[in-house]
Amino acid sequence: MIKCVFFDFDDVIRTWEYQLDGLEEEFGVPLSAFRRVAFASEILEPAITGQVSDEMWRERVRQILVTQFPDSDADGAWQAWVSRHGVLIPEALDVVKETKSQVNIGMISNATSRLNSDLRHHGIFDLFDYVINTSEIRVAKPAAQVYLHALKAADLRPEEALFTDDKAVNVEAATNLGIVGHVFTSADGLRTALVEAGVLRD
Repeated sequence: MIKCVFFDFDDVIRTWEYQLDGLEEEFGVPLSAFRRVAFASEILEPAITGQVSDEMWRERVRQILVTQFPDSDADGAWQAWVSRHGVLIPEALDVVKETKSQVNIGMISNATSRLNSDLRHHGIFDLFDYVINTSEIRVAKPAAQVYLHALKAADLRPEEALFTDDKAVNVEAATNLGIVGHVFTSADGLRTALVEAGVLRD
């Protein structure tokens, strides 16, 4: 029996779609540049494994962009990027809240030290029984240690947990440990998986 459902955050509960539109038009720095720089493994990995703070990660991104776009307002584009928090996906949040009414819920996120602040910004920090922030445990998905940490925090056997993530590799790592897994593609698909797992009613 599933006793706790763990959700990924970005691209499951929160989306950045449209939040960063217009950066190139306003500041001359394309959104693709932010994605290329900020999410390069050598830049992001230290932030999501707690080696550097969110502020240090973002400052490193700023330095690179200013160097790469000397004729654009890279500082202005960076400030716009830093000030935004993404938007919650209403349909997914509904499923999260419905799940919360039946079992405990948790979050497992490859996140920087800003995660708790973002959850509070969106008013959902207190919604989760467990928040596993990889920057706090200093190891990131899909490492097995992340899921083992979550199971220990919730005092669960693997078969008593369900984990959903938009990245198949992260779900596969969880299922390899015996956790029930679901690759997230839509809120409807997630709800169906939770019904099939006996967590929700059809």
